[in-house]
Amino acid sequence: MSETSTFGRCLCGAVEAIGRGEAEVKTCHCQMCRRWHGGPAVSVNFSGGIAITVGAEQIAWYRSSEWAERGFCRVCGSTLFYRIVDNPDELSGEAGQFDLPAGLKITEQFFIDEKPDYYDFTGDALGLTGAEVFARYAPKDEP
Repeated sequence: MSETSTFGRCLCGAVEAIGRGEAEVKTCHCQMCRRWHGGPAVSVNFSGGIAITVGAEQIAWYRSSEWAERGFCRVCGSTLFYRIVDNPDELSGEAGQFDLPAGLKITEQFFIDEKPDYYDFTGDALGLTGAEVFARYAPKDEP
């Protein structure tokens, strides 16, 4: 069985990436993501990870919280990646930058308790509140 790969790039093409393996699409409704994107974040994770193939030096990282960073293209400003500071090689990509296959559905919605009333997604994706997201992903304090 061969590994699948999916091409991605920013608007201007200064940054290119390859997503390897199966793609999983998720969305976030938190206020920070909505401010960053102008609407909900729609991200993609790949079972084999994301490799930046062109223009890594063109990515600027914004530390948006104590434990996470958001990457964008220095040239065109496209939002590109999200990563946990303690695990910088594990990237979550913005779904719109990748040439994703047809038929994918959103599997999880984060911060569903912060989603504004002016939009809705269809489907039966798992909806997690902010508290549930932090319980799952936030770094745990060491005793």
